[in-house]
Amino acid sequence: MTIESVDKVPPESGVSTATAKPKRTRAENLVLVRKVWPWLFLVLMVVVFSIASQQANNVTFLSFRSVQGILLYATQILLIGLGETFIIVAAGIDLSSGWVLGFSAVIAAQIMEALYAANASPIVTIGLGMLGGTLIAIIPGLLNGLLIARVKVPAFIVTVGMGFVVEGVALIRSGGYPVTHQPPYLSPLGNGSLLYYWPGHGITFFNMPPTATTEEFQSIIPLMPNVVFVAIIVTAICWFILAKTQFGQHLYAIGGSFEAAVRAGIPVNRVLIKAYTLAAVLAGIAGVIWTTRFTSGAYNAGETTTLNAIAAAVIGGASLFGGEGTIVGTIVGALIIGTITYGLVVLGVSPFWQFVAVGVVVIFAVIMDQFGRKLGK
Repeated sequence: MTIESVDKVPPESGVSTATAKPKRTRAENLVLVRKVWPWLFLVLMVVVFSIASQQANNVTFLSFRSVQGILLYATQILLIGLGETFIIVAAGIDLSSGWVLGFSAVIAAQIMEALYAANASPIVTIGLGMLGGTLIAIIPGLLNGLLIARVKVPAFIVTVGMGFVVEGVALIRSGGYPVTHQPPYLSPLGNGSLLYYWPGHGITFFNMPPTATTEEFQSIIPLMPNVVFVAIIVTAICWFILAKTQFGQHLYAIGGSFEAAVRAGIPVNRVLIKAYTLAAVLAGIAGVIWTTRFTSGAYNAGETTTLNAIAAAVIGGASLFGGEGTIVGTIVGALIIGTITYGLVVLGVSPFWQFVAVGVVVIFAVIMDQFGRKLGK
C-alpha cells in the first residue's frame, strides 16, 4: 500500500475532505454571542415593549412616530457616545463631556440672544450661535488632551476636574438660570423636519403644509427630523474617521498596547490630544442641538448624558481596556438606551427606572467583554 492510498478517504465512508467543516467550539460560540448580543437585545426590547404597551395601554409601540421618538431620545446620547468611542478605543475616558455639552449650550444661547437683541438677521444669529457654541468646546477638549498626553495626569482625574471647571464657568455665565430669550425662529429649526408627509396630499420640504388646518396637522408625519439628519451626517463622518483613516488605526494601536504604539513610531501624544479635542467638539455639537430643540441654554443640559454615552459605547462593544470599539456598535448602544427610555415613558413607568435598566445592561456588557478576553476573543 502506497503512502498516497493511506492519505485518501475511501468513497464509501461518506466523508468529503473538501466539504467537511469543523464544529464550532463552545468558546467560539460564546465569542459570537458577545459580538451579536446587542443586536439581539435591541430586537428583544422592541418586542417586549410592543407587547407590554399593547397590553397595558392599548398603544402600538412599533410605529413610525415611536421610531422617531426613540431616535430623538438617542441623538444626544449618540453624539456624546461617538466622542467617548474614540477615547475608549484608545484606552481613555472622558467624564467631562456632559458638562461641556451644557457649557456649549449656554454659550450658543447667549450668542443668539445677543444677536437677536441687536436685530441681526436670522442666518447670522443662528449661524454664529451654532459656530460659537461648537468652537468654544475646543478649549476644554484641548486642555484635557494636553494634560493627559503631555503632563501624564490620569484621564479620570483630568476630565472630572475639567467637568467641574466648565460647569462653574457655565453657572457664572448664566447665573444658574436657563438662557431663555431666544429668537422665535429657533424652535422650528430644532424641532422641524426636512420632509413632511401629508397622507393623501404628498410630501412637503422643510415646512408643514401651509394649507393644512389645525385638525389636519395631527395626521401629518415628519419623515426626517432636522436633529436626526444632523446626527446621521456627524455619525457617518465619525465612522469614516475611525474605520478608514490612519488616525483611527492609531487609536486602536494605542488602546491595544501603548508601549508597542510608541515603539512603532506612532505620535501617541498628538493622537490623544486630537481624540480628546474631537470628543469635546462632538459634545459642543450636541449642546448646540440641545439649544435649538429646547430654545434655551442650561448648564445642566448634559447632566446625565456622560454616563449614558459611555454606557452606549460599552454596550456596543467598546472595551474599557482599550483596543476595541466601533461606531456601529455605539449606534446600537444608543438605540438600546433610547428604546428603554422611550418604552418606559410609553408604559407610564417612572423614568428613574431607566437608570436601573441601563445599569443592568451595562454590567451585562462588561461581563460579556470579560468572557471574550478570557476566551482569547
